Amino acid sequence: MTKWGTVLAEEGLLRNPSYAKIFDLVERADFLTEEYRRLSYSDEPVPIPYKQMQSAPHMDAIFVDYGKPSGYDLALEIGTGSGYLTTILSFLCKRVVSIEYIPGLSIWASGNISKYRVKNVDLIIGNINRTPIKQKFDLIIATASFRREPEFLKKLMKPGGRLIFPSGVYPPQKLIRVTDDKREEISSVAFVNIVD
Repeated sequence: MTKWGTVLAEEGLLRNPSYAKIFDLVERADFLTEEYRRLSYSDEPVPIPYKQMQSAPHMDAIFVDYGKPSGYDLALEIGTGSGYLTTILSFLCKRVVSIEYIPGLSIWASGNISKYRVKNVDLIIGNINRTPIKQKFDLIIATASFRREPEFLKKLMKPGGRLIFPSGVYPPQKLIRVTDDKREEISSVAFVNIVD
């Protein structure tokens, strides 16, 4: 199996050795169906159930490297997907709350995450645009694109927090990072849209 942490660190996408170590620990194949497990070595998106896609490993590395998770962080992930990035974040953060719109996908992801016996992940089934969340977070990562700038997510950021999200209806969309005093475009990306 590909040690993605080592590969992505060599490519300069994971600049923190502790992040690379976790990417090496969490096997991408554990978050794919039997049919597609052979593609776990490829740095490309891979189909997962419910006509969704698991992001390419380099994309997860960008989320983590720019998000700068730490062991003190409370993280919100929007779009659980296969649970791969959720599990990586669980090893890097104090707690991870992950919300998924598709119930069956959330259940499938829960099974994948359980392979790693992590106890600091809370999975929620719902639409982020309609689910009342009152907690504030150090790190917020969205793995689906917002049609408009999600101002409501900025209100969920703790002081010093980081928010990373794709924005735009059609690819290429922009991957954006927001901090207390800065908004920057990281790269062009292609993601499914969040359901309004």
